[in-house]
Amino acid sequence: MRRCAGTADIHHGDHAMNGPRRIQQGVSLIEVLVALFVLAFGMLGIAGMQTMAMKANQSAFERNAVVISANSIAERMRSNQAAARTGGYNRTMPTGACTAPSGTDRVSVDTSRWLDELNRNFGTTACGAINCAGTPAFCRITVRWDDSRVANGGAAQTFEVDVRI
Repeated sequence: MRRCAGTADIHHGDHAMNGPRRIQQGVSLIEVLVALFVLAFGMLGIAGMQTMAMKANQSAFERNAVVISANSIAERMRSNQAAARTGGYNRTMPTGACTAPSGTDRVSVDTSRWLDELNRNFGTTACGAINCAGTPAFCRITVRWDDSRVANGGAAQTFEVDVRI
């Protein structure tokens, strides 16, 4: 092998031009901190999604209970068709507190029990209205309740169902 004058051998070993080469072992503290930050941020996201899911689940549960409650008064009205068809169950949605009728007749007792059920299940702001008209009677049953726990949900939710008596 020939050599040119003025050239040196290039040596690849422990003593390179920039000093000895070191092999990194383990991870640095900064890498650990970055990994912990990413993990903590991800866990916060999961916790937030879980909270939103629980709120939405509660809202869906309440909406289902409202449907059952509306069907409850509809069945009571079907069992007393004469009163329902003449508007005996009719009541408007109050703007203030929801007061139940105090009479002892069947319509007053049915309505009072229904409104008490709404207050017990959905709080004191829950209320209901009924409007029956026509022959055969078509009745619109309306239930209003507070659903402000859910993000992006309005404070007052309304459910309406139309039934034929």
